[in-house]
Amino acid sequence: MKKLIASMFGGSARTAPSKSGGPPSRDNPLTIEDGSDNATRRHLVQVLLRDAMRKYGIPPRWIDCQMLLVSSRSRGPGMLVRLVVRQWDDRLMKYAFAFQNALMVEITHFEPQAAQWLHGISWQLDVGDTCPDQAMPDKSYWAEPARQTPASTGRPSRSAPLAPLPATAAAAVAPQPTAPIAPNPGVQPAASHAQAELPANAPDAEAMKDLERLFRIRDRELGQQADSPAAGYEPTRPSPL
Repeated sequence: MKKLIASMFGGSARTAPSKSGGPPSRDNPLTIEDGSDNATRRHLVQVLLRDAMRKYGIPPRWIDCQMLLVSSRSRGPGMLVRLVVRQWDDRLMKYAFAFQNALMVEITHFEPQAAQWLHGISWQLDVGDTCPDQAMPDKSYWAEPARQTPASTGRPSRSAPLAPLPATAAAAVAPQPTAPIAPNPGVQPAASHAQAELPANAPDAEAMKDLERLFRIRDRELGQQADSPAAGYEPTRPSPL
């Protein structure tokens, strides 16, 4: 594998004399000079990064690659890939973890022994003024959704409004009783309850109005079914002899 990588990058297999006068060792994990194994690995990761960015349509100037020499007590010396973000973009931040996993798959696919010398991937944000949020928000911004409710914060809910149900979907979700149910004058219709509980500034007011119409249609159908005899319960008649 080392010979294959060296032949692809051309000339990296030829070692140059070191400053001390002797030829440097290609297996020296503490150097990243030209001709060393780490230099070949750095070139490999940079090529695979550019290929992955081209594959997923990320502009090449958005991310730079740096290879660092690191040493771990458990794993020993190795290398760390640092991805430096030069351009802020919400889409890149959203899929940064997925892109990191995809890059690791590409590296491992090309170099199966990468787990022995690659200690991981880190990110650095060097976006300058391209990020619109330059100051930290108030600590309430990080509150859990279950604790930060509109009633406790005094702010309207940020949940997305529900889209109105189509006519076909409304008919499908309407309940179909199996037996006639007579309307109870002492019980308030469900539509009235929904209307009473609906806040004036609720974002899903349109959806609640559709539900109220469904309840009214259901109540009207239940009333009609209560006036007419149900199927299978017609008055009995004597059969002719």
